[in-house]
Parts: sequence; structure tokens; C-alpha cells
Amino acid sequence: MEVDLCFVMDCTGSMGEYIEGAKDAIERVVEYMANLEPAIKIRVGFCGYRDHCDDPIRLQVFDFTYSCEEFKNYLSNVPATGGGGDGPEDVLGGLNAAITKMTWRNTTRVLLHIGDYPPHGQHFDNPKDDYPDGDPYGLTEEQVLREMRSAGIHYFFGKITEYTETMIKVFQSIIGEFPVFDIMSTPDP
Repeated sequence: MEVDLCFVMDCTGSMGEYIEGAKDAIERVVEYMANLEPAIKIRVGFCGYRDHCDDPIRLQVFDFTYSCEEFKNYLSNVPATGGGGDGPEDVLGGLNAAITKMTWRNTTRVLLHIGDYPPHGQHFDNPKDDYPDGDPYGLTEEQVLREMRSAGIHYFFGKITEYTETMIKVFQSIIGEFPVFDIMSTPDP
């Protein structure tokens, strides 16, 4: 069995106090999967996102590799920076980049998203949002999540704060139930 496992993570300044813990959790998952069963071959990739004001580092894509060491080396150099003055981030841009810019090729496809804030748009209950009408590039959660579903990608969410509760409900209304876990209290696998 071969698996494509992509981690999508908020890399903004608001993740500063959480990012090292999130990276550690990602590394534990990768190590666990790599050592789980010799018959399982895993390719890991990463897509970090920030906010629309953070170009040219708004999106960071590290395409799939079989090398856990190469992946961990890349991940260790991803900083928490940027994000603008509001809470919401370019979640949809990050998910869209992971879905469309990564070279998904294995039958089993998993996307594990880690973040502390929802996408832009007042329907996500964002008290302060520089883009209350949603993504300034026109991406919608329906469009992105349906594309993910049609590509056969299984979505998991690692929750860090309560700010993502409405996002989880909105996403589930589009693609159905998916696993949600508290990234900061998840024990070693």
C-alpha cells in the first residue's frame, strides 16, 4: 500500500506559541507512519499558509517525498511569521494549493490540516476580519472542499483553538464528518 500524506499548516505569527508543538506532532505522525508496516510506503508533503498580506511567502509548498529526513529538515525551517492584524488567515488558499499544486498519485490520499484560526468571511464568526466578504481571490470553501473530495483526499483537522469551531461545522456541512483532534493534547501515537 502506498500513501500520500500532506500536512497543511497555518504558519502565521499567531501560531508562534503553538508551531513547535505542531511540528513535533507532525514529526511524530510521520515517524509512526514510516515505521508502522514495511509494506506501507508513505510520501509526505507540506503546504504552509499565511495571509493575503504576506506575499511572497503566503504559501509554502514542499511536494511529496519518500524521505522522512528531507521532510523533517524542511519542516524544521518553517517559521511562524506574518498574518496581518486580523485573526482569519488564508486557509482556503493553503488547502487549494495542497490540492492543486502537490503531485498526488497514490490511491490513499490524506490531508491533515493544522490551524488556530478560520478562513476569511463573516460566516465563520470572525469578530475582526480584513476580508469579511471572504477570500479576496474568490475561493470558496464549497469549491475547495469539493475539489478535495473529488480528488479522493481524506481530510483531518488538528484543532489548536476554539476559534475554528464554526469552520469545522461549515466544513462538515459540505463534506460530512471528518476526524478532528486537539493537536496540543494529542498523545504520542
